[in-house]
Amino acid sequence: MKYKNPKYRKIRNCFPLEVSCGSCKTPILIYAKGGKGNLIKLQTPRIIESEVNLEEHEGNLFCINCKEELAKKGKYNGNVTYWIIRGKVNSRRLNNY
Repeated sequence: MKYKNPKYRKIRNCFPLEVSCGSCKTPILIYAKGGKGNLIKLQTPRIIESEVNLEEHEGNLFCINCKEELAKKGKYNGNVTYWIIRGKVNSRRLNNY
């Protein structure tokens, strides 16, 4: 991953997920996920690292390889949030990260 997120805050009881494009399988970012549920949204303070510079990035989240739209930008509890389009991303849990 190219960019570390300066807004990342460590949160208890979270585990790292590698989020990748659903069609070309290119890794996009590493996210700190909490709980058992499905991955629905990506909150900016929980993104650990990414291939896209999130400070300069404006608009929706696209794949860096195939240019497919993966998530739409919005707000949730005062944080910038990317709402995932269903079926567009794959995620896998990272061990020893």
